[in-house]
Amino acid sequence: MGRNAKPTAGTGPGVRPGRHGVVLRGRLNLTVDGTAVMDLDGTQILRDLAAPLPEGVAGTWVEPFLEREKVALHPFLL
Repeated sequence: MGRNAKPTAGTGPGVRPGRHGVVLRGRLNLTVDGTAVMDLDGTQILRDLAAPLPEGVAGTWVEPFLEREKVALHPFLL
């Protein structure tokens, strides 16, 4: 946390434009094997961490910042 994401006081999922990219807001969680996952209104987004999450961060709302050219939507079928 901290390189491209920050904790937020806001709650609830969201997507909005930022200064140089896109800002997502979701709830950060850890799986049983320690993988970071951000829940964006029911959609699970795997997060690559540069370092382990600090104590007490899991379950909080975070806002990662993404560069516009690195954002893509991919349809899928279950």
